[in-house]
Order: sequence, then structure tokens, then C-alpha cells
Amino acid sequence: MSFEAFLRRFEDANTAFVNGDVSLWLPLVSRSEQTSIFGGFGGQEVGWSQIGPRYAWASAQFAPSGAKVEFEYLDKHAGSDTAYTVAIERCTVRYVDRPGEHEHVLRTTMIFRREDDEWFIVHRHGDPLTAPPA
Repeated sequence: MSFEAFLRRFEDANTAFVNGDVSLWLPLVSRSEQTSIFGGFGGQEVGWSQIGPRYAWASAQFAPSGAKVEFEYLDKHAGSDTAYTVAIERCTVRYVDRPGEHEHVLRTTMIFRREDDEWFIVHRHGDPLTAPPA
């Protein structure tokens, strides 16, 4: 599968994720113990044994709302076995513990690796996009 085709799957999985459904996301994540996440809700995890449960927890913080993530890729590159993206991810979501709709805007850096001829997420750094200091 080409990296661009993988990105379409990733984008669909990301949209499902912010609607409380992690089922499309988890198959895209490397099972390596070197896989890592610096998540949008804070914290850091390393290794599939920590990352799988963390992704499931993070997705469960979102209520189904029909949210659709819009991606603004600032940079992306794919080599023969590694790739990366730098992006802004925007959507309006519902959280399970807060009433109403909320803007959810992350700046993300992701690293992907080809394993057995398939692309997988090996690192995600996502944090809220905030205005720079005055």
C-alpha cells in the first residue's frame, strides 16, 4: 500500500477516534515496544503494552458526534521504510465529561514505519494548538 493510501486510512481512523471509536485506529499502530505517544491529553507512553490501552482511553473521552477531522499538512515525506507528517488537525467534538461542542485543534507530528510491506504509526506527538505569547 502506498503511503498516500495509508494516510487516507489514517484520516478515516482519526475521524472515528474523535467519535469514540478506536477500532480503526488500533490496527494502524505498530506493536513494537519502541512505539511511542505524546498524547493530546498529556502524558507519554512507550511500547505497545502501554500505548494500546492509552489510545483506547483517549478515544473513550470523546462522545459520538459526527465530528470530521480536517487535516492541514504542513509537511509530509515518505521514504522507502519511514515517513512523517507535520499537521494541524481540526474538528468540533463532544467530550463525555463536558456538555456541548468544543473546538479540538491539535498540532501533530507523526512518524510511520513500513513493517512487512505495510505502514504503521510508530510515534504520535499531538498537543493543543494555542496562540503564541504576545
